[in-house]
Amino acid sequence: MIFRDIYDGDTVIFQRSGFEYVENGKVVVIEKVGEEEGSGAWSLKRLVIEQPRSSTRNEFGEEIDGNNPLVVLYSYNPQVRPWQLDPSGRYRIRGVLLRSLRPEDVHLVDSDGIRPAIPDEEQ
Repeated sequence: MIFRDIYDGDTVIFQRSGFEYVENGKVVVIEKVGEEEGSGAWSLKRLVIEQPRSSTRNEFGEEIDGNNPLVVLYSYNPQVRPWQLDPSGRYRIRGVLLRSLRPEDVHLVDSDGIRPAIPDEEQ
């Protein structure tokens, strides 16, 4: 995703749940399901929903019989060809990209070291 300004070592923040559908043109986290749970490959791709060529439009320009749109995944790397997301279940959309952070902007802490803040009146 270097052509999208996301580099190796960057931390990405993505929305994992709470979306019922993915909007056209969003960058998504895709998992290629492996043989065992957790052994799949994860990738960031731009999702494009294309209407099938067989769909038609009525006199008002509304689509008729467009129930099976094509979902195509694009890489921002021009050397990687786009590919159609197949309904086989081998690939899963795991989330929608919200933002990316450079390593120098990320400071991870151990969750055991985090304590809830106590309001002044309780001290």
